[in-house]
This record gives sequence, structure tokens and C-alpha cells, in this order.
Amino acid sequence: MLTKQKIYFRADAGADIGYGHFIRSLALADMLKSDFECVMFTQEPTPYQISEAENVCQLVSLPVDESRFDKFLTYLTGNEIVVLDNYFYTTEYQRQIKDKGCKLVCIDDIHDKHFVADVVINHSLVDESVYDVEPYTKVCTTPKYALLRPAFFEDYPIKKVPGSWIVTIGGLDEPNVTEKMVRLLQAQGISYIVAIVGDGYRHLESLKMCGIKILSRLSANNMASAFAQAENVVCCASTVCYEALSQGCHVYAGWYVDNQEEIYNRLVQSNCIEPLGNLLLLRSIEIKQTNALAKMDFNRVRPHIRSIFYRLALRVVNYVDLTQAESWQVWATRNLPEIRQWMVNKNTFSYEDHCLFIESLKTSKDKLYYAFFIGDEFVGSYDIKDRIPRMIVECGLFLHPSWWKRGLGHVIEEKMEQLVKSMSIAIIASDVYLDNEQSRKYFIRNNFEEISRDEKFIHFEKTL
Repeated sequence: MLTKQKIYFRADAGADIGYGHFIRSLALADMLKSDFECVMFTQEPTPYQISEAENVCQLVSLPVDESRFDKFLTYLTGNEIVVLDNYFYTTEYQRQIKDKGCKLVCIDDIHDKHFVADVVINHSLVDESVYDVEPYTKVCTTPKYALLRPAFFEDYPIKKVPGSWIVTIGGLDEPNVTEKMVRLLQAQGISYIVAIVGDGYRHLESLKMCGIKILSRLSANNMASAFAQAENVVCCASTVCYEALSQGCHVYAGWYVDNQEEIYNRLVQSNCIEPLGNLLLLRSIEIKQTNALAKMDFNRVRPHIRSIFYRLALRVVNYVDLTQAESWQVWATRNLPEIRQWMVNKNTFSYEDHCLFIESLKTSKDKLYYAFFIGDEFVGSYDIKDRIPRMIVECGLFLHPSWWKRGLGHVIEEKMEQLVKSMSIAIIASDVYLDNEQSRKYFIRNNFEEISRDEKFIHFEKTL
């Protein structure tokens, strides 16, 4: 059985420290679980965490004390992609993970340290220059990398309840901003209010005195459904703000802890929220009669996220260096009917002939063939061949059908174009059958130009 690439997620949570980091890491795992083996590591998970992770990925419990940091390192073999999400992971701890041989992703929204990670994700920023990073580090900012749970990408066939409001400030809410916001709305004559609180909220008895509906410990689906019904939401500038925006709510947002101020400013600049400023200082809420805010599009979030991890996970092997098991996967895929139909040679061929072809590549001066793997699984092949005496090569790409329509072809194309450019080649070209609409669209999306057509092929070229 083929082994998937492992991703280890590391985020702590609890009734005393909140669930934000854990929930957004779990949202990321949910986006990736079909392509990768995802495992979440967290300190002594609560029943709520266990329930949330149940249909997403394996959950591994770590100690609550300081030994949890070293304990996590003992699980690493060097072949994993590690995702860290909390404020207490130092630069040195990042280095310890990198020294193991792992690829490293940090989810961070306060940029208060040097990062040696391969990738840093912050969906609340636009300006990536605020990060102190290594030259190789890719910083992924803006809401196109929003870490939303799957429920918030759905369209719910639910009508908005006229005049309805939700107040949701977060799991802990020590200063009881929730009750303050509820009373400010009631002072404006608003009666249809639902408050959503976490299991760490300690002011429940006082909030009940407001005479409103109170919900707690909502699943992602229930939370998304609640937002789908609500016209208006009052919340903090955090991931929950994106969740409300995803369901078309008119969002009034502010901040009351430092790590929320930056995303707040970003949302204000984008005109996506009605700005409330510092919620601790707020004395009234001005109710807007119309919603003229800019819409936020989350449709491309999952492809953007997956492409980050495809780049980290892709393993490139020259055909001449394939193991027998790897070579067999390439041969079996190339012989699939849905692959053969678009090849010049549409016939099946034996594994022995495949091995002879690879042997011939060892002495070839004008052909290079590369196989791509994620974990042990073959995902695609890319070849380059000399075409004519100018600085141009012909390229060919095919993906295993199970990896079609996931954006992986673009990631492979990027890698191979870098290789071709390093060989001082100026132009790459490819021929596509006239009726191969999928490939035609692929080359257009990847900025190839149609040069000509004949009775069989569309001829594409791309200048590097």
C-alpha cells in the first residue's frame, strides 16, 4: 500500500487559553486530508477538541507541562511537513524541527520573531515585508489563504431572518465584551439577538439576564448555519470575521486584544466590515440601514492552500533514478486509456519495453524525463526534448487521473520551467490534439501562446 505524505499539525488549546489556533489548524488539515496523512498534536485535548477532530484527522495528546515541546520532537523522522500554530514557538524551536529534516510551515499573525520556516501564512496581512525571514521562506498573506473550515465554503439554502443579529466575541472573553455588545444593541431597540459563546466563557449567568438566546459549543456546520440565517454579526477581527463574511453577513467588527488589531485594520482598509474600533472603549453602535460593504471572495482559498503544500511535498525523480516500484507506477499510469488517448503512441506497451526506454535515456543527449511523487504516490510526469536548433525545447506533461483538477499541473509546470531556465533555454513548446479541450485550457491558463494549428494539433509556445 502506498504511503501518503505526512503533515503534523501542532496547536494547543483549552477552555483557559481559547481554541482559535487549534480550530484554524484543524481547518487547514480538513483542506488537505484527501491528499495527505494529517495528524494533530495538542496538549490534553478537551472533549470539544476530540469531537471537532473526529472526522478530520488523528489526534495525539501531549503533556500540559513544558515537556510537550521536546515530546513532539520525538515523533519527527524528518520526512514530515510540520505546521506550527501558537505564539510560543521560538526561532530556535523552528530550527530544531528543520534540523530534523522536516519541511516547516508557521501560521503567525504577530510577526514578532525571525522565521526559518519554509512557509509563513497570515491571512490578515497584505504587506509581507513586515516578516523577518530566511531568503528561501515564502510568506503567504491576504484572505486568499483564509483558514476556514469546510462548512464555511458551503452555500446554505436558508433565508436571512430580517432584523437578526449574532454577537460572538470568542471562547474566553474575560472582559465580557459579549454582554456589553448585546446591551448596546438592545439600547438601539434591537430585539432579535443570539449570543454565541465558548465553553471558557465565565459570565453566562449575567448574560442570561439580557433575555436573549445563547448558544455554546457549536460545531462548524451549526456555526455556519447560524451565520447563514443572520443578517448582522458583531464579532472580533479574527477568523470568525471571515466565517461571518463567507455567509454574506453584514459584519460589525472591532478588537480588544493586540493580535486582533492588525487584521482589523486590514478589514477596514478593504471596506469589508463596519468598523467598531477598540471594543473595550466602545460606547455605542451605529446601526447602518444598508449593507454597502465590499464582498470577500473565498472561492479560490482551497486551491491556493493546497498549492503551498504540493510545492513542499513534491518529490522529483529523474526516470533513470526510479526505483522498481516507482517505475512500475509510471508505466501503469502511462498505459491507462485516459492517458494513452492523447499520446502520439496510443498503444499499450509492456513493462519490459518501458524499462528498455528508461535504459535508453541514460545515454540520450536530447531527452529528459521526470516523475513526480507525493509521499510514495506517483502524481505526474514531465519530459523535455530538443525541438529545433534554436533555444527551444518541447515539453510534455501528464498527471495520474486521480490528481486531475487539483491545480497540481501548475505547480509541476512552475518547477520544470525553473529547471529549463537554468539550462539557458528561452522557449518551451507543446503540441495538443485539437479535441483535447482539457489540455488546451491548461496551456492557456499557464500563459502559453497558441502559435498555429494543423489538421491534428494546436501548437503552443511560451517564452521564459
